[in-house]
Amino acid sequence: MVPTTMSKRDKLQDSELVVAARALDAELARFESQAEQLEKAPLQSEKHLERASAMLQGLADLDEQLRGRVTALVGAISKVRDRQQAQAEAIHLRAQELQRRTEVFKDLLVRYGALGQNAGELNVQMQQFAQQRQAAKTPEENAALAGTFQALQERMSLVADEAHSLAQAAEEQAFLDVARQADSLRQQLLSARNKMSLLQKSFGGGAAS
Repeated sequence: MVPTTMSKRDKLQDSELVVAARALDAELARFESQAEQLEKAPLQSEKHLERASAMLQGLADLDEQLRGRVTALVGAISKVRDRQQAQAEAIHLRAQELQRRTEVFKDLLVRYGALGQNAGELNVQMQQFAQQRQAAKTPEENAALAGTFQALQERMSLVADEAHSLAQAAEEQAFLDVARQADSLRQQLLSARNKMSLLQKSFGGGAAS
């Protein structure tokens, strides 16, 4: 079965464009029919001449009506054209917004990718530090690890700050998934930083500055 429901736009087109075209077509058919009758009408008596004259007047009236129908159709077409142009402009603006948003999203992803790479490198370094911490026996080794510990703590703080900055930027741009992921990474970094501090304390290395 053919759906009987129509959108508001379809109904508007029927009233302004389709109906105007149908009215013009019907009027034109009447005009052509009467014009054909006039061409075939006999002109051999006064009655014939009067009838032909009346038909000619009727055609003149129909011609005037046709002009009105044409004007109505042109007006309907103009309204459709104006709507189409308005929609085209709206589409153009949306396309520009889409391009801008895509560029913003790509920039956020690049930042998040760099952040993930830094976090991955830090994870490897933290594992290496934990192994070295376990293996350290002499005061000299412990002193050397203190410098490594401090450098790791500082870098973890910097990467955590970058994660916080990225989360804020993503939230401001309403890319909430990226914001959540960046904030989750920040929390992981801070948690790992605290665990490192506890590990260092357990070996008498002191708290992080």
